[in-house]
Amino acid sequence: MNREGLVQDDHVSRDRDRTTTLHTLLHDSTARLAAAGLATPRLDAEVLLRHVLGIDRARLFLRLPEPAGEGVGEALDVLVGRRLAGEPVAYLTGTREVMGLPFHVDPDVLVPRPETELLVEWALEWLKPRERATVVDIGTGSGAIAIGLAALARADLALTIIATDISAAALSTARRNALQHDPLVRSRLSFVQGSLLQPIAGPVDLVLANLPYLTPAQIAENPDLDAEPSLALDGGGDGLDLVRLLIADLPRTLVAGGAARCAAGFELDPSQTDAVADLLRVTLPGARVRTIHDLAGLPRHIVAY
Repeated sequence: MNREGLVQDDHVSRDRDRTTTLHTLLHDSTARLAAAGLATPRLDAEVLLRHVLGIDRARLFLRLPEPAGEGVGEALDVLVGRRLAGEPVAYLTGTREVMGLPFHVDPDVLVPRPETELLVEWALEWLKPRERATVVDIGTGSGAIAIGLAALARADLALTIIATDISAAALSTARRNALQHDPLVRSRLSFVQGSLLQPIAGPVDLVLANLPYLTPAQIAENPDLDAEPSLALDGGGDGLDLVRLLIADLPRTLVAGGAARCAAGFELDPSQTDAVADLLRVTLPGARVRTIHDLAGLPRHIVAY
């Protein structure tokens, strides 16, 4: 295309931005995403438009009747195109909210899922009656569990949280997220590279883990996972390779003193919870094992006291 054609296209784009409303952009983007069969087309389109404009949800709805403004439609088109190519919205915006807290996310870490908030909420309840505790977050990724606990646990709790990950890049992202918080939160956190509980000498009071638990078949049949790191997804043949190794090491790491003193919690695929509950009962004789269901009513977490 010659220079005259490029200038003409630029004028057409600017004219569209001056005459097209934000509501129309949101409607058209939603339609494109819906036509591709994405699960949450309206939400995705709204989040991407808010990201382009740099405004919150309430402000967007107030501005929907307004003209889009120069460059907005073009920028949104690019992001929608990337979403249609399989990139998660969180990677496109660079952020994900967990427990009301903002987290930077990038392709080095798994995008935090809403279900993980339930594990953090359970851990906060477990910590309530305690004066001090040492917690280990295995496979921390973006740091959502560790930082969420550090930020939301009561201020007078003497809390030490060790976040581990085998990926140096993931730990770099987690450290970046920790820096967004005040000195109390940061003082509770340390980040250690290593596999599972190997870097931990113990004893610790609470072990939390959102490990890779998908099977290769589950990953292959879900194209939405293509952009996320396989290291954070692939749990081996039945999805439980790493979970088994971690549970086997719990007796070495957890403090002595019975159910009142120590606990462990796992996020899992609903099909795995019974097997993991049985494994915990065998490995930790006398432990009380409980299932936590997600908002869809599916068994999502197994916790052992």
